[in-house]
Amino acid sequence: MSRTNDTILDKERRRQQAQDDIHEELTEHSRKEEEEDVAPINERLDPTTMPDLYPDFDADTVETDDSWYVDPAFTPQIPLWQRRMQEQVVPHDATLFDLCRVVVESSAKVDVLDVGDRCDWTSRMIVVETKSSRHMHALTEDLLKAIKERNRAKGIEVTINVDGRESDDWVVVDLGSFVVHLMTPEAHQTYDLVKLWTTTIRAPTEEEE
Repeated sequence: MSRTNDTILDKERRRQQAQDDIHEELTEHSRKEEEEDVAPINERLDPTTMPDLYPDFDADTVETDDSWYVDPAFTPQIPLWQRRMQEQVVPHDATLFDLCRVVVESSAKVDVLDVGDRCDWTSRMIVVETKSSRHMHALTEDLLKAIKERNRAKGIEVTINVDGRESDDWVVVDLGSFVVHLMTPEAHQTYDLVKLWTTTIRAPTEEEE
């Protein structure tokens, strides 16, 4: 009789265990289905950007956490020519020529030529060898911006003639009393303005004539 009761109890325990296992499996399956139905956070729709889909949503009641993109240590980027000007401490009464020289010397090789004795349209030239076509155009824009800011601060107007904005190798900024030539390395080597404007021109002898 005792053995029969033990057998019945053992069967009942196995049946109960089987029911518990089935219940646990169903619960786990249901939980996984619910997780699959919910999109990841980065894929969920934002009610603030799609108000038509959420007519009952009140954006004013939502507290926005913008700390993730506000960096208290961030400092605005300062153009290189401005940093170099600050480092060199250009006097506030510096001439336009001095300003242009500081700007282009900030990131390029520069030669200053005095051509007043052999040129009838300008007195000096600043020949700039940039690193590439992109660098040439970027430095040109920095130069023009510096000139305009100086003129605005002084309340004056200076005519700026720019040739070659569409060129890939040579831009000329004509400021009257001096001219700035911005050139790529290839153009600088090909045209060699430094040699052209500094080489002494020898007068022909009678025999050569």
